Formats: sequence, structure tokens, C-alpha cells
Amino acid sequence: MFNIILNGLRTPVFLVDNDNTINYINEIGEEFFGYSSSTIIGKSIYDLIPKDSPLLTLLNRVRNSKSGLTEDSLNLSNINFPDRKVRVHIVPLSFDSDQTIVQISQLSFSDIFQSQRINSKISKSFSSMVDMLMHELKNPLAGIKGASQLIESDLKKNNNNLFELAELIKVESNRIESLLNRMEHITNNNVKLDCEFLNIHEILNHCILVSKNSFGNNLNYINDYDPSLPNFFANKDLLIQILINIFKNASEANSNEGKIKIKTSFNSSKISSLSHDETPIILPLQIEIIDYGIGIPNNLISSIFDPFVSSKKDGKGLGLSIVASGLEEMGAIINVISNPGYTNFCINFPLKNH
Repeated sequence: MFNIILNGLRTPVFLVDNDNTINYINEIGEEFFGYSSSTIIGKSIYDLIPKDSPLLTLLNRVRNSKSGLTEDSLNLSNINFPDRKVRVHIVPLSFDSDQTIVQISQLSFSDIFQSQRINSKISKSFSSMVDMLMHELKNPLAGIKGASQLIESDLKKNNNNLFELAELIKVESNRIESLLNRMEHITNNNVKLDCEFLNIHEILNHCILVSKNSFGNNLNYINDYDPSLPNFFANKDLLIQILINIFKNASEANSNEGKIKIKTSFNSSKISSLSHDETPIILPLQIEIIDYGIGIPNNLISSIFDPFVSSKKDGKGLGLSIVASGLEEMGAIINVISNPGYTNFCINFPLKNH
């Protein structure tokens, strides 16, 4: 997911560790510096820019202060191009103290006079990478915290929910580890999903349990499952991540005693041209997550899966963009219908044999 966000940026970005080794460069960065990722990854930053470059001074300042900075006008050069006037944004990774991200954007004449306004946009898109990780870690951590509190309460009352809560803690702890492992894989630009055959209803029941412990117990979850659905081949952690983000969105749209309906079905008529040769792909496994809350405003419905789009006052607008990019990785699609009092997120998955 992190890799997708970096490659999606329209400015050069590279990742460098404290030993000045380049561990990642995005596609725009390859074009900007004139090196392929296979050529430059694992090499010294001095192979990318000269040792006397002012960029290195800024990089050391960020490492020492452990806080990001932006330089609006910097002269940058390497053997592949003469001096370029650029803006540089440097941020240490909060989840990996050994790594620092450097983002570069080339300035035009008009950019120099509008740097303050443009820099705000650059900072916002760049900080989303760190925000995304924090956003995704908060969900399983909230579930673990809620489960541990219930265990403490059950021990006092001698209730028998301990096995279910212990299972929640185990699965969500594994999910945190998986998220961090996926971030670590960025350094070699190889984020491969480990897939297995999954029972969608077991996954949904786990997500409901997590949601109850993370987002409030007062919501009424109604199941309408099709028991004939076959198992399907997918990455378990990514699927849980996607579904919990949708459940969180649905719970936040509801009142304290609202309801959320989860329906599964087999829809063989759902197709999508997702293959490279435009061959229609059948997406028969269908999940609908329906809430009866306030609905999504009409002016946001077409962009609800874009980063930074949110109808919530304090929302970062990352949850549903993570959903969309995760589903794209899995070859699935999502559609949403929303009116005041009714919102339906409908997901269709392919059935893969391996």
C-alpha cells in the first residue's frame, strides 16, 4: 500500500537510510535522476548527487532534529543534468528511525512566487504516507485495547468470553506485524501478497468482533449470509484491513444504536474488464455492507475513494482510499450507493484457483 502511494506521487521520491544507502526510488524519480531503480537501489546517495550538494546538509539536519523540513528553493545537480531549481521536502519515517524520505519537485518561474501555497499541497500529499500507516495501525490497536479491557471485566465477572477475545488479540496483533512487514518490503520494491483460501463469513465475523470492540458495542450488526458461497483465494490481512475500514466508516455514520447489515451473495452477472487483454473477468463473490446513517453528501459521492476526501470534521480522508487501492491489488471492485438514511458499499471479488 505504501509502495502504491509513493509511486502514485507525481514528483521524484527516494528513500535513504542513515548509512546513506538508497533503498527505494519511485518511477518519476528514475526519470528525474536518469537512473533505473535496479541501478541505483543499494548504492550510495553520492552516486545520485554530489557530496557537496546542499541537499545532504538538509538531510543531516532532518536526521539530527528528527523532524521534517521543506526547502522552497534549492540548486540540485548530478552527472545527468545541470543545476535545477527545485523544492525539497524531507521527512523521517516515524515507523523506521533508520529511513528518511526525500521528495523533490522542480520549480517553474511562477512556482517561486506561489511557493507557500503549493508547498502546503505538497506537504499534505507527502505526509499522507505517514498518516496512512498511523491510520491503519490505530484500527487493530483499538481492537486489542478494547478486547483487553473486556478480558479484565470478564475476569472480574467470571464470564466465558475470554477465548473469543484472546483470538481477536492474536489476529489483530498478527495484522499489525503484517502491516509493518509490508512497509519494510518497500526497501526492495517487492511487495508480494501471500494468499490463501478464505471463508468470507469467518473473515466478516472477525471484522464485526473487532468493530464492536473498536468502534462501539451499541451498534446492531445484522448478518444475511449466503451459506453456499465457496472459499476464495486472497490475502487475509489485506482483506481484514479493507473490511474494517468500511465497517469503521459505517459505524461513524450511524447513531449509537444504529444498525449495520452485512449481506453476502453469488452474483455471476458481475463482470469487469480488469485483465491486460481486456478479457471480461467474472466477479461473483459479492459483499454488501449497508448502514442506515446520515449518508454521503452528493458533492462527495464521486470522489469518496480519493485521498483526503472526507465528510467528517476531523477525518483525514484516508480510510476509503486505502480500501480502493487494496481492492485494486486484489482484482476486486467496489461501488457505493448513498442517500440520507441509507449507504451501501458493494464489493465484488473474483474467484481465483491459486
